[in-house]
Amino acid sequence: MNAAWRVLSMLACVVALAAPAHAQQQVSYAVTYIELKTPAIADGRQALRDYAQLGRKEKGNLRYQVFEETGRPSRFAIIEAWVSRDAQDSHFHSPATLRWQARLSAWRSAPDDRRVFAPLYAGAPANHTGPVFVMTHVDVMPPYANGCAGLLKAMRAETPEDPGNNGYDVLRQDHEPNHFAVAEAWSSFKDQEAHVAATHTILFRQKLLPMTGALYDERVFEEVQ
Repeated sequence: MNAAWRVLSMLACVVALAAPAHAQQQVSYAVTYIELKTPAIADGRQALRDYAQLGRKEKGNLRYQVFEETGRPSRFAIIEAWVSRDAQDSHFHSPATLRWQARLSAWRSAPDDRRVFAPLYAGAPANHTGPVFVMTHVDVMPPYANGCAGLLKAMRAETPEDPGNNGYDVLRQDHEPNHFAVAEAWSSFKDQEAHVAATHTILFRQKLLPMTGALYDERVFEEVQ
């Protein structure tokens, strides 16, 4: 009898320890690139502005920002963060999102490119301040996934010390561990350009080049407010 109780007690401890770990859910990010027909830019911008306002009010949202590419006003990007992948999926499949997708459908010049990420090296999710934002997609060959992560870890440690940096988050794509997104925020173009010319950035690009599986896709944006 005592042996049986000991077994039951051990099982109860295992369940008690496992339950919190199961309950914890990781923050989930999504980055979406959108291209619109030139005559539809103004209407599309307003639709994106409306969509962002709705997204920020939804339960589980931690970050929701819409950007318009500098010099390319027909190209937009959305970065969003949610308390969990379930919350993100619920938003993406909600009636409000489906209505917004229908509203935007006639204005697109290409399908939306939406990718889901987990935070790799990132601060607490929150809307970053600008006015200059940079989104970079880093694609390396699969054998170099961890090597790239190490280089980005160093950049995440060094870049916040650069003058004018307001945010530098490194995200890793779900199911594609060799694909990364870097989200930056800067106080001015001058500060962002100084960062690009900084020694640690140049060394990063030099070390990254032999690993890359695609062009280094860096785009500069302004926030749609």
